Amino acid sequence: MNHTHSYRPNPGRLFTVFAALLIAHLFVSVGCLNSGSSRTLGDGHDFGENDSQRVLVLGDSITRGGFSGAAPWPARFGNMVGKTVINDGLAGAPAGAGAARIRRQINRHKPGYVIIIYGANDAIQGAPIANTENAIRHMVAVAKDSQCIPVLANVMPMEGPRRIYNGRVNQINQRIRSVADQADVTIVNLHRAIRRNPDRYLVDGLHLSDTGEELVALEFLDAFHQQPPEIKPPMRM
Repeated sequence: MNHTHSYRPNPGRLFTVFAALLIAHLFVSVGCLNSGSSRTLGDGHDFGENDSQRVLVLGDSITRGGFSGAAPWPARFGNMVGKTVINDGLAGAPAGAGAARIRRQINRHKPGYVIIIYGANDAIQGAPIANTENAIRHMVAVAKDSQCIPVLANVMPMEGPRRIYNGRVNQINQRIRSVADQADVTIVNLHRAIRRNPDRYLVDGLHLSDTGEELVALEFLDAFHQQPPEIKPPMRM
């Protein structure tokens, strides 16, 4: 005689298997989120005697800022990133001026990071583009040799009567990108970010408005891979 047996799943066993799979999935998902949120520029880097909580910004009057009467972008960036940011912007300075003083400023401040943002005055003053490239390459090399992490930025587009220099700006930006690629350093694309915001400049088409200062600070914050504060789930009552 043939006997037919119907299969009846054990509800308790199915629940146990389902729960185990759900917990495993959540574990993997949370692990991925945590690993991503903890990543910052400089993780695992040997800073030597430098302070990993200190950032030196070398640049020109765009870095010096304050032309709108509002806080310049380095100060805003410092508040956002939670590090001490030293604003070493000098009005009218081309890249060669930064190359001449970077080692002295690093030795003085011992920063963990050096932001290098030059090129606008090189375009306006008609400096040979090869000289600009060599100066930026030198600054990157000095920063690395000093166990600092260099961060480059390209030149923002100009407006108003200074539009005539944008051809040279584009050429300089190509050289800055080349230096960044060859030296394997982070580059912040300020040209693209600023071009998208119509409120970015003051009347001279060069120096930043309040909106522009904020936007530049946010671009550098993103380059440092900072994540927004962790959002905790609501407490159960």
